[in-house]
Amino acid sequence: MALISYVSKGEAAEDVRPILENMEKKVGAVPNVFRAMAHSPALFEGFLALNSALTKTKLDPKLRELAYIKTSELNGCEYCLHHHQNFGRKAGLNDRQVNETPKFETSDAYDELQLDVMQYAKEVTRHINVSESLMTRLRQRLSDREIVELAMVVGIANFTNRVTETLKLELESS
Repeated sequence: MALISYVSKGEAAEDVRPILENMEKKVGAVPNVFRAMAHSPALFEGFLALNSALTKTKLDPKLRELAYIKTSELNGCEYCLHHHQNFGRKAGLNDRQVNETPKFETSDAYDELQLDVMQYAKEVTRHINVSESLMTRLRQRLSDREIVELAMVVGIANFTNRVTETLKLELESS
């Protein structure tokens, strides 16, 4: 059970209500993470802007979602894992790529860059820093912009995982 209530459209602050209504029109329902964050309109709007920016990066969406999935898996955030596995499929990942992240080091479902991206997510999530050898490999295949975007994806995933887990947000029933 969630530790806080979920904001309904009727309870939402005036500046948040149209955002929730628009979200409901686009996706059919407002995800619980957004309904929870709607308690704080300024943070809610900032979080939405940050999440929207993630979809406008140069970093390949498949790599973005692999990084997010791996981070969520490591943090035990079932809520984020569920949603980003679906986003990963929409980005073009196949079922093996979505489901084999726990054993990515021994799976043949990934190319070298995908393996390095998941290793990056693992190292950042576990230790904050990454090995020199991993950064060397990433710099050979990604631009500085893409590396910054990868760092942001993993950082945002860690942030969202922690907020979601701390508040014990529940997966939507539908």
